[in-house]
Amino acid sequence: MDRIETYTDFRKFLRDFYEDRKKRSPSFSHRQFCQKAGLGSPSFLREVIDGKRNLTETTIAQFVKGLELVEADAAFFGALVRFNQAVDPASKQTFLETMRGLRRKVPVEVVPLDRYEYYSRWYLPVLRELAIQRDWGEDWTALARSVRPRIRKGEAREGIALLERLGFLVRDGRRWKQTEPAISSGGEVDSLAVRAGNREYARLGHEAIESIVPSQRDISTLILGMPESSFPVFKQELREFKDRLVRIAQDFGQDGDKVFALNLQFFPLSQNPSEDAP
Repeated sequence: MDRIETYTDFRKFLRDFYEDRKKRSPSFSHRQFCQKAGLGSPSFLREVIDGKRNLTETTIAQFVKGLELVEADAAFFGALVRFNQAVDPASKQTFLETMRGLRRKVPVEVVPLDRYEYYSRWYLPVLRELAIQRDWGEDWTALARSVRPRIRKGEAREGIALLERLGFLVRDGRRWKQTEPAISSGGEVDSLAVRAGNREYARLGHEAIESIVPSQRDISTLILGMPESSFPVFKQELREFKDRLVRIAQDFGQDGDKVFALNLQFFPLSQNPSEDAP
């Protein structure tokens, strides 16, 4: 069965758990589970699965015992139950955020140096995302027109061919499929190709201030006074923030119909008076 963090309905998780355990051990029963969990009623599990009973904080702990969940999965199960049983939207949102924070990181493939041609043109990562969103066939014109700012038909065709040659895309029938759901250049990479890509996205962000209406973008600046020693702490927060956004994007699965860019820039605007200006 699937990992628990892929579920958004705890009753479905329990049903799948029971069916999976029953398949592997035909003697397994609702009564056996309830006994292991320390539940008084032998039909408690069935009634929860069928929606006839809810779980309390006490029975959540008992179910964790019966399910034999490790600590991380137990925390997610508790948040999932609270999310499903919450009535008001604010509580649901709180528990949803907790669930997202408990999900394992999306596996990120680090792009090796021999494939850094991927960063040579700003629109290649865009094409990699657009390619899987629909069946483009051989309509390179439509694909090119979907990139913002628009690229040429030949650039779209050659870009897809390059992504296939580099191993970022593979054919899946008539459609394209990504070989890895998330990729990265790695941590602190000082590559001319990556730096050139960063400059291009910064330029596009600059142009977006005027070319894209505020309702379709979010651009803001935060100026902070802080000790220089806290810089690593802020960088770690940014890394965790990016990981969280990747998880949220993955939650939507194959429902993507647009490609967005998020530029993060965090740099000093002051220096010690004794330092030489760059």
